[in-house]
Amino acid sequence: MNTFLKVLGVIFLFLIAMKLAPIVLAPLLLVTGLAAAGLLTFVGALWAIGCVLLAAAVLLTPIWLPIALLIGFIMLIVRLVRGPAHA
Repeated sequence: MNTFLKVLGVIFLFLIAMKLAPIVLAPLLLVTGLAAAGLLTFVGALWAIGCVLLAAAVLLTPIWLPIALLIGFIMLIVRLVRGPAHA
């Protein structure tokens, strides 16, 4: 009789869980959906900012590229004047 009552108890708990599942799962799924939407919005915004920065770097290449070459050339001359590095 003890096993029979245990089986009935498990069935009873399963029925209660099935009745309460929508009440428990609905807020959980809502929060998960909102978090996923927020994360995707954040990733999309980062992607858009990256595209804008890349476009700005490409458009400003005629300005920063000669300056970078001049700085690199100056650093090369300074290194050649100093001689080889000593450890």
